[in-house]
Amino acid sequence: MFRILSKSLKTGVVTEKDPFSSRPPFGFPVIDFNSCTACDECVAVCPTAALQTDRPAADRKTLSLSYALCIQCRECVEACPERAIHPGREFEVATHSREQLMQRGSFVVDPATGRASFRGMDARPGPSLEESAARLKERIKGRLGRSLHVRQVDAGSCNGCELEIIATANPVFDLERFGIHFVASPRHADVLLVTGPVTRNMEIALRRTYEAAPEPRVVVAVGACGCSGGIFGEGTYASLGGVDRVVPVDVYVPGCPPRPHAILNGLLVAMGIHQARSGPGGAELAPQPVGASPPSPHRPLMPVLARGTPE
Repeated sequence: MFRILSKSLKTGVVTEKDPFSSRPPFGFPVIDFNSCTACDECVAVCPTAALQTDRPAADRKTLSLSYALCIQCRECVEACPERAIHPGREFEVATHSREQLMQRGSFVVDPATGRASFRGMDARPGPSLEESAARLKERIKGRLGRSLHVRQVDAGSCNGCELEIIATANPVFDLERFGIHFVASPRHADVLLVTGPVTRNMEIALRRTYEAAPEPRVVVAVGACGCSGGIFGEGTYASLGGVDRVVPVDVYVPGCPPRPHAILNGLLVAMGIHQARSGPGGAELAPQPVGASPPSPHRPLMPVLARGTPE
C-alpha cells in the first residue's frame, strides 16, 4: 500500500488541464489548392477514394477530398509531386453531415498543355455548419444541460475506435470532468456513440438501440467506418456502410481511428459547447473568386471547455 501511495505522489496529476491544446504529430491531409495542379497522382494512391477528380467540362476539372472517407494513411502526401498536400496537425473535425466533410476545388484546364490551375472552391450542397448546429440546438434545447449520458454501440468496428473511446476516460483526458458519463443501457442515454461500418448482422440491433433511446436521440458517428463505411465500403455483402444508412446521425467524427481529443470534441459538439469544424483550418471554406487564396489551414484554435474558457 505504501508503495502505491508513494508512486501516486511521485507521478502527480497527469490530467491535461486543456486536452485540446496539444497537437498530434499528424492529422488529416491538407491541400494547398493554389499549388495543386490536379494531376491525379494522389487520387491513384488513395485506398478509400477519399480523393477524387472529375471533368464536368473539357476545360474544367474538380478535385475533392472527403474527410469522411480519409483514413489518414498519408499516401497522398508522399505521392504529390507538387508537394501541395501536407499532413495537418489538427483533430477538431466534427460536422453535422457528410457533405460538410467534403472539400472540392475547381480548376481550369489549359487545352494546349493539359495543365490545370486552381480557380476557386465550390460551394457545398446542403445546410451550412451554422444552420445544422442551430437545428440540433433547437432539438436538444432544454433537454441536455451540462451533462451527457452516452451509450457506446459497436456496429461492426475493428475495435480501433473503441480503444480511443476508452482512452477518453483515462486520467489524462478524464471526460467525466466535462459532465460526460458512459451508461450501460440506451434507455438511460442522451447520446448514442456508434462505431464501425454497420454490418448486416448488427443492423436490427442498432435500429432497436436507437428506438430504445429517449428523445432527442442524438447520434454521433465515430471513425471513418462510422462516417462513410471507410475501407469496408458501403452496400457490400457484409456491411451496409456508414451509420447514417441505418439511423439518422447528428455529429460525424472522422478519423481512422479518431484520437481521444477528437472524440471528446465531437461529444462537446453534440452538447452544443464546441462549434463544428469541417476540416483542418476551422470554418467552412466558402467559394473563392478567381485568383483568391483559400483561408489559411492553420488558424489558431480557441477551444471553449464545458466548465468555462481556458485560462
